[in-house]
Amino acid sequence: MKRLIGILVALAFCGLPAMTWADTLTQSFEHELLVNAPPQSWEHRIDIPEALAQKGHVFIRRALAIEGMLVIEREELTRTYYYIKVRLPKFQSDYMMGRVKVDLETSTQLPPAAVFPPPANLEIFKYTPALRPALTWKGDEKYSATTLYDVDSGATVMERVVVNMKSVAVDEGWLQKHHYRWAVKQGDETGRYSKEAQIAFRIEEKNGVVVIITE
Repeated sequence: MKRLIGILVALAFCGLPAMTWADTLTQSFEHELLVNAPPQSWEHRIDIPEALAQKGHVFIRRALAIEGMLVIEREELTRTYYYIKVRLPKFQSDYMMGRVKVDLETSTQLPPAAVFPPPANLEIFKYTPALRPALTWKGDEKYSATTLYDVDSGATVMERVVVNMKSVAVDEGWLQKHHYRWAVKQGDETGRYSKEAQIAFRIEEKNGVVVIITE
């Protein structure tokens, strides 16, 4: 009888789903620029602690909270590390500071794969200066990664990751009378992103006025 009870208990445990253990790591990065300092970027990397890795944990999600004037240029979430590049643009004669808080969730199981549609309805906002334009779009996800390319020079002008926003603007310097391509993709807390949606435009002078013309 005892043997039968033992077998039944073992079978009951075999029928249970595998247990998932989760943990969250939090780290903040704060930067400042004095009045006469030029704009500057910083790169940070957070590796999964060895103790968690030995238990089979991997990074599965990240949450970002931004304060002040700090902007995010790019990020990457992998199973074993999180990378983020941040920047303080510079406005003349201003003191600049900002902070980003990163919450990283670990687990012994990966979340289900998600596929997101690209953002839609990309538009150049018509009420900004032509040499410092802004891009707007529509999408359902919390995170968006944008890249502004200078087609004429082949250079990347600006990268920005925004949270809970569906717009981004050129926040330092001025563009030239060139052809440009602005790309944006959207994603969620798992760090996965959609394919890019793009809008092409050029900046030129007409009748003494600098204008943007979408292509």
